[in-house]
Amino acid sequence: METTSGLQSKVVRDLAWLIQAPPVLSEHAGMQLLALPDAAAERATQDWLVSLDQDPQELLSALGAQSGVRRLGFYAAALTQFWLENGPSWDTRRSLSAVPLSSGRSRITAGQLKLVCLRPREALHVESSVKFFADASSEEAPDLGTSSYVGPFLHENLAWRLAEARRKVTCTESLSVQDFLRRELGQVQLRSVYFLKGYIFKPLEEFRRFRKLRSPPKEVNPECSTGWYTTDISAALNLTPGARLAVLPKLFWLGPAVARGDPPVILGEDLPGQQEAVATDWPDKVRQDVEEHFGKVQSALLLCELMPSTDGLWVEHSRGFVLPPVWDPTSLMTGQPQGMKSTAEHEPSAPDAPSKWSNQRRKYSERLADTARQPAPSLADAGVHIAVPQRLSEDLTAQHLTSYVLAAKSAARKGDGSRIQRKRLLHGAVQESEAATPGSVCRLVSEALQQLVEVSHPSDSHFLLELLVKPSEVGLAVRDCSLTFEAQPCAARRILDLGIAGGVCLRLAVKFAFRFQFSWDSVDTASAASLFEAALASDRSRLAGLVEYLAACSSLTLPVGSELSTAILQKLALPPADFAVLDLLCQHSPEHTMELTDILVSHGQLKLARKIEARRGDGSAPRVAVHESPEELPEIRLPAEVEVSLISDGCGLDALLQHLAEAGESVVGMDAEWKPWEGRGSDRGGSPVQLLQLAWAEVVYLLDMPALVADAELKLVQLLEILCSPSCILVGFNLEGDLRQLADSYPWLMSGAWRSTIEAVEMSGTSASLDGLCASVLGLRLEKSQQRSRWDLRPLSAQQLAYAALDAWVLLALLGARDSHLELPSLRTLASLPYGHAKRFTRRLELDGGVCAVASTLASLSQGKALQALVREHRSQVVVCKTLACVATLAAGARRLCLAVLPESAEMSLAQLTSSLGCASARLASTEELREHFRQPPWRRTPS
Repeated sequence: METTSGLQSKVVRDLAWLIQAPPVLSEHAGMQLLALPDAAAERATQDWLVSLDQDPQELLSALGAQSGVRRLGFYAAALTQFWLENGPSWDTRRSLSAVPLSSGRSRITAGQLKLVCLRPREALHVESSVKFFADASSEEAPDLGTSSYVGPFLHENLAWRLAEARRKVTCTESLSVQDFLRRELGQVQLRSVYFLKGYIFKPLEEFRRFRKLRSPPKEVNPECSTGWYTTDISAALNLTPGARLAVLPKLFWLGPAVARGDPPVILGEDLPGQQEAVATDWPDKVRQDVEEHFGKVQSALLLCELMPSTDGLWVEHSRGFVLPPVWDPTSLMTGQPQGMKSTAEHEPSAPDAPSKWSNQRRKYSERLADTARQPAPSLADAGVHIAVPQRLSEDLTAQHLTSYVLAAKSAARKGDGSRIQRKRLLHGAVQESEAATPGSVCRLVSEALQQLVEVSHPSDSHFLLELLVKPSEVGLAVRDCSLTFEAQPCAARRILDLGIAGGVCLRLAVKFAFRFQFSWDSVDTASAASLFEAALASDRSRLAGLVEYLAACSSLTLPVGSELSTAILQKLALPPADFAVLDLLCQHSPEHTMELTDILVSHGQLKLARKIEARRGDGSAPRVAVHESPEELPEIRLPAEVEVSLISDGCGLDALLQHLAEAGESVVGMDAEWKPWEGRGSDRGGSPVQLLQLAWAEVVYLLDMPALVADAELKLVQLLEILCSPSCILVGFNLEGDLRQLADSYPWLMSGAWRSTIEAVEMSGTSASLDGLCASVLGLRLEKSQQRSRWDLRPLSAQQLAYAALDAWVLLALLGARDSHLELPSLRTLASLPYGHAKRFTRRLELDGGVCAVASTLASLSQGKALQALVREHRSQVVVCKTLACVATLAAGARRLCLAVLPESAEMSLAQLTSSLGCASARLASTEELREHFRQPPWRRTPS
């Protein structure tokens, strides 16, 4: 536990625990157990874990590519597989996983080969599990061996788990399995091992006296990890004085918990089921929640005790199960292997008001088992019945791809799981084919698409497209994907021609061409007009694909005022409109932005209209061809002469204020960093701004906001007042979003500094991302790997500080590149755009809601300073609110418009609202009703 708690990343701590925790079983378990060979391997593994903790992205990507990692067993299996495939001392050349097995001649699945790793001198077959057992034995009762160790949810005893392990390990005795492994891996020696990690929980009173197991059976390792269990809530909550407590979700059950922050929380990871942090609290608060839970639901909870450490963290001290009063293990204590299951007829009725954890039962707990289950059939004569081999035994052909699409389409309709196996097979074959002959995959895809024209729907080609992307990289831009393919020009041209002709979805054809890094040819105006006329007669998807195709060819121009242009805009703007397509159109034909905005408004798509209007920018054309691959571009680096200063106290702010005073009128690049909070129902207040970046051409200041709020609040308000004044032009990418986040994070600061309008330059008008803008305007690649890192932890790493500084400073270089009068000798020259030049690109930024809008109104009433003083004096009582406009229908049928003012994090159902208003019914007011009530015109634009 000491070793793993020093690791920062939760997934790396979980992996380290799996590797380093004592095994549950001993050498007398009747199976060979997986273990590192010697002390040198243990040291190498520890060094590997420390290195992985510094950059866990490879591990996160591998886990993200696995299915089922929302469940604890699958998550642990995925971690084990990553260790065996990538860790030192194993030297794994190739692996097979999740190979389905059937019993005897039956084709019904009875198990699987969990993992087989091909090593230099052997094929290592590994069956692994993570299990938790409660020691229900007593000194007075007869010795029941491993059957006295029972699962906390009464699903099985340890004897059953051992029988299951032996059944799975012996599957390699089957001649069918051996033949399969020889075909896949060659003639190598086969070795089967078992890997079981977990905890054995002792009665709480016994755990208080000594933590080791009392006279364990010979099959159990006496040094394995232990915890406690009890049905006495009071005893569980008062085990260790001064401890904080947390109820752990299942995906937090592996490595020892570590909490940080104020109040301390156990941070998760960017993986399914782990994004939401786990709160810790003092015993009295946890007692209320646990007692409420057991008052409504009879299911166990895993409780964790944490104690403060010398480095400011809270580290796990012990863990244990709080069991419901009805918990009775006697049905499993038979002296024999015994498994149980939960049946639907025993499902208790859902409570009217579920507890904090009962409505997420499978996330935290399980129903107690109540019915015996039968042992699974033996796998000693198992057969391997898989729809496709795990490796293609011949060269990849177009027919393989065609057959895959047709089979995948059929499997998707029938729910046949063989599609996943076929996908894995061909995904590997595609990579091998491209590695052997660059450009071959492009030719094969072209031929396969031609064959599919007559027998499938145009959109079915997406099954082929998914073969060209790693599962963990689905949805990423081409530049962010690790798999690359060369274009065979004639073949890529045929794919696009099929799309233009309608044989293949044109949007998919364009994606294929991007995937193959096709060199686009321009399209003349007459040909483009002809293509648009044909697309208008077809469906909207084809028209959207044509926009993407012409944009890639740098030929997307629409004549102003023509009937053709109006018809195109009208069709693309029909609800629900695709923002990505409309954004492309505005980038390449900015003169149509206002017309498109009006059409969207007429269709009631107001949010989309506002986003499009914000894209107006200055209409500057990209300086780098749209199709150029950013992976091949050189990386942007902050010039060596630019100073970076981290400010975390009042002295640092004094230096920054002095710099502002000496600079006079300033052009300032602004950016902000915070940890995205991804839990359901979370509000922005849960993710305060952690770092505020302010950039000048010669220096970048990085403001540690939590530290400055605590140490130099008044100076911080003074700084924000200057930044919001006319003497500063703020340059940002999604600047409005950053300012709103800053205001929501620290309302007492922004309420005193905010003005009704500020001078701003919004750089997001010509690109959907900052790295995309750098590629198109500067011809350089912006590294974004630190974007979603832990900005709430201190100290920040050197990589985070470098990323933050460059993110703000590059905005100045991008603004300088907008000035057509400037040459481009260096980024430093571009970043030095004078105030007068930058003034030509500014627009007035108005925030029409939230803290800033309230501050502006109060300032107009000369109440801003009073509010600032009031908030500073009563900060603990300040609540950021939101307003809901509602229509209440009275008993007599009359309607009344009402405003409900709620704390920003609050939730209210319409039933609660109706009850609060004492009316017959209530609903949210429509946009039209609000306009009519407040006499607002249908559409109002802020003057440029």
